[in-house]
Amino acid sequence: MRLADSLSNPSAPLLRLIKVLERRGAEVRVQGEPVVADPAVATEIKENRKLSPDEVAELVEAYRQGATLSALSRRDGLHRQTVDQHVTRAGVAKRSQVKMTPARMATAKKLYEQGWSARQIAVELDVCASTVSKKLKRAGVEMRDRSGRY
Repeated sequence: MRLADSLSNPSAPLLRLIKVLERRGAEVRVQGEPVVADPAVATEIKENRKLSPDEVAELVEAYRQGATLSALSRRDGLHRQTVDQHVTRAGVAKRSQVKMTPARMATAKKLYEQGWSARQIAVELDVCASTVSKKLKRAGVEMRDRSGRY
């Protein structure tokens, strides 16, 4: 059995497990080199950075001009809640989140009837897939199952 040495401060349960394994004759080795994650599986780790006052001012002004919190977060590589907090701290009155307007609902219905999935429609309309599904159901649209059958 091989244990990663990245556990520099092992927990009590882990220490008990190692002792049990050693008593049973299992060879417990500590890996000498750090584990390198498979690039196909590894996720990108973002480093937190503090925005400069000019960046915050530009972010807030873009929101005032009509950009959405989600669009700003994608544009600047920030979490949506971070953008929301900057806007709130600046004292800007936030717009209501009317996501599925009648025009968007008509578009969603049309796309769904053309065979688009709720997830595809959500990406197109910049809303959550669950929002699309719920709104379509409430509008009386017959929903397909995952296999595409009604």
